[in-house]
Amino acid sequence: YPDSKLLARILFHAGECQLQLKDNAVAHDHFAAAAKIPGSPETLAESINMRLAEAQANSGKHVEAKATYAAFLERFTESRWRRNASFGLALATEMAGDPTAAIPEYRKLMSVATTDLWTVRSRYQIGRCQVSLKQHDAAVVEFVAIEINYPQYPLWQGKAALEVGKLLMQQDKTEQAIGQFKNLIKRFKESEEATIAQQYIKQIEAR
Repeated sequence: YPDSKLLARILFHAGECQLQLKDNAVAHDHFAAAAKIPGSPETLAESINMRLAEAQANSGKHVEAKATYAAFLERFTESRWRRNASFGLALATEMAGDPTAAIPEYRKLMSVATTDLWTVRSRYQIGRCQVSLKQHDAAVVEFVAIEINYPQYPLWQGKAALEVGKLLMQQDKTEQAIGQFKNLIKRFKESEEATIAQQYIKQIEAR
């Protein structure tokens, strides 16, 4: 029944199932097909377009994801997912190869008074962008700010601490790097980053 009024909703839920099965490519195709069907209720269209952008990003289609996120933000001005979409737009811009343009998009997410996951992740990604742009001192400032200011997000504190240690290694500041990694291990001993930090210490000591 290709003309069924239920088709867009069926495709959306099929896409949701494929996301749970970790099949982003098929999920993307379902969401893309659903997005092309006119006349969907706004709440359904909102969900379809958000998921389409996420599936595009997860499939490595960053240019397409950037366009979909931008269209979402323009159309759904009252959506509860606007911060998600704004972060998605910034990340898609970065992953599409333009870290310079991504940084101001991340800054917009940090400009609100409240702190949430998108605030912390945006600061982390700004640091990553600055690393790719060889702005190492500026990157350290962002990573250290995460270490100090966001105890409610220990996962991202650990990731930021690891990035600082890696930058110290790149600058041949081995003693400082070892100190950074040891502090990371002490603070976040159960984390994946602690395991990686231990490996970096062994790598430095084997030189």
